[in-house]
Amino acid sequence: MKITAKQFLLYLLLSQGILALGLIFAMAMAPKGLDEDAMMEFALNSSITKIFTALGYIVTIAVFLGKRYVKLSTGRLERSKLWQIACMAALVSWGWMFTEAGFLQLIDAEKLFPDEADELEEFGELMGGVYGLVVGGILAPIAEEIGFRGVLTGGLLRMRCKPWVAIIISALVFAFFHGTYLQLLGTTVFGIITGWLFWRTKSLIPGMIIHIVNNSTAFSLEMIIGDEDPSKKVCVLLIIVFLPLLLFGLKWFSGPQAFGK
Repeated sequence: MKITAKQFLLYLLLSQGILALGLIFAMAMAPKGLDEDAMMEFALNSSITKIFTALGYIVTIAVFLGKRYVKLSTGRLERSKLWQIACMAALVSWGWMFTEAGFLQLIDAEKLFPDEADELEEFGELMGGVYGLVVGGILAPIAEEIGFRGVLTGGLLRMRCKPWVAIIISALVFAFFHGTYLQLLGTTVFGIITGWLFWRTKSLIPGMIIHIVNNSTAFSLEMIIGDEDPSKKVCVLLIIVFLPLLLFGLKWFSGPQAFGK
């Protein structure tokens, strides 16, 4: 228990502490006379904050893999099937991503939490362009899978927690870590999916692929189509098409196909 707690606190200290340090530096360099909101906006859009955000993820990944606090191994997966495994993980990722997007648009979730929608829009500005694709689409998913699945889920499993208890606890912590009610349900389900795959395969690789594909696709679409919302008919079509793909991918991982004979 102590080892898991210490490692998770170290994960937060490195990934979020370095980001906070960048914000402090950026705010210190803000022009005089700005009010609190304007100063925070300046800091969030500062190149210093962006550099420290990337640095936080890079240092976190390097420390946890370098010190072998978590292992980036294939686990129970059949190495000769890694390409097929990657494709099925991507299928799960797109299946969930577009199903969730369609559902949230159908219920008009942004109108339920308008303030949070504005916060997410500001975050999108921070993570815009190629920078967002690299940092938010690749580095952040790798670091988060290390922290929430490798450290937290793995630690709870080593403490003899029942698998579903460990998976749900880590998924809820992962969801609240993202800090918005608008994302709460989606990130919880996402955490359950990746947590289950980690338990099933004894490997972080499928979850990392799912997370990278999810985030990089979102950032790529943001770059291509911007903030334009799809119509209700398109949302229904997304659910009809992608929900079966999600279920098919999860069914594939629940069978013996990824594990060889």
